[in-house]
Amino acid sequence: MRTLPSKRMSLLTEREAQLVLSSAPRNLSELTPRELRARIARTRRLMEKYQDAAQRQRREALRKEMPSRSRRAEGNSNTLQKAEYFALTLERFEKRLAMLERKEQVRTRAASSPGPRRAKRAAPAAAKGHKPARRTRAAGRTAKAAAPPASRQKRGGALKQQRFASLKRQAHASGRGRRTQGKRDARR
Repeated sequence: MRTLPSKRMSLLTEREAQLVLSSAPRNLSELTPRELRARIARTRRLMEKYQDAAQRQRREALRKEMPSRSRRAEGNSNTLQKAEYFALTLERFEKRLAMLERKEQVRTRAASSPGPRRAKRAAPAAAKGHKPARRTRAAGRTAKAAAPPASRQKRGGALKQQRFASLKRQAHASGRGRRTQGKRDARR
């Protein structure tokens, strides 16, 4: 029997849930390789943390280890489930990163190796005894192509926050808290 997403997410903290939700296919396509590597590292740490906790809880439940808290652990099913969520999330992130790296390798190979079309064009010009015509890009086209990455960097994290509804909710809630605190301070 499959569990409902809301029940599964109830085991996770808000930040953990955001991490798991960011591995959804529609959110994965928006992540850069750098962001993917950071999320892979974070997911791997969380997965190992919960695997270690599950192992400790199992040993406590079997009375092979002294309890680390005042109460002895009775089971570790939820902890194992969390470790499994992070293992699946890690797998999704790694698949996406591998795909992006393969695409990048194909691009670099295509850019570094001279195409057969260039060789064919250059050969007839050399045979005639004059240089081939020099082709340049229009200045306007080049300037427009370079502009969007710079404007993206200026916006910073705001763009990233717009991607996930949970981040929007969090921003809404923290803004509301700041407004109410401001009203309280004004009354003093």
